Amino acid sequence: MENYLNILHFCFYKAHYKSHLFANKINPFRILAETTFIKKRLEKKGITNIENEINKAFGDKNFGFSTTIAGGILWGVIAIFFFSLLVAFNVFVYATMPYIIACAVLSGVICYFFVFKNDKYIEYFDKYEKWSTAEKRKYSWFTFASIVAIFLLFYLGLKT
Repeated sequence: MENYLNILHFCFYKAHYKSHLFANKINPFRILAETTFIKKRLEKKGITNIENEINKAFGDKNFGFSTTIAGGILWGVIAIFFFSLLVAFNVFVYATMPYIIACAVLSGVICYFFVFKNDKYIEYFDKYEKWSTAEKRKYSWFTFASIVAIFLLFYLGLKT
């Protein structure tokens, strides 16, 4: 289970970071960074290339923006999975908020112990970075299929 959760976390991280890189290409505000006024201000602060600095902030494995977003997505997906199980088995009738909170807390505990405790995910990230292109593609599709299955479970649970 730990490996599976870390694969999901890694795929979410890569997807978010790649979407950031794509957004950089179509970002109209990049033109502002090329103005002389902003370049001089950045050079005073010791920043020669703002794009590299932003990419470092997003791509940092320890506590980068993409890592944080990927952790939040993982937490939310697991919470939705548990809530979907409750919906599918008609466990709750009236008091839904306590069940939602319980699912979120359980999800947070699972994420903490299997992914975030003592920064376990960094070891897994280093291992997964060495995957071949075929393996990366396989696990990306696996992650996508897992997300679709969770939302399908939720939808089917609501239909019954």
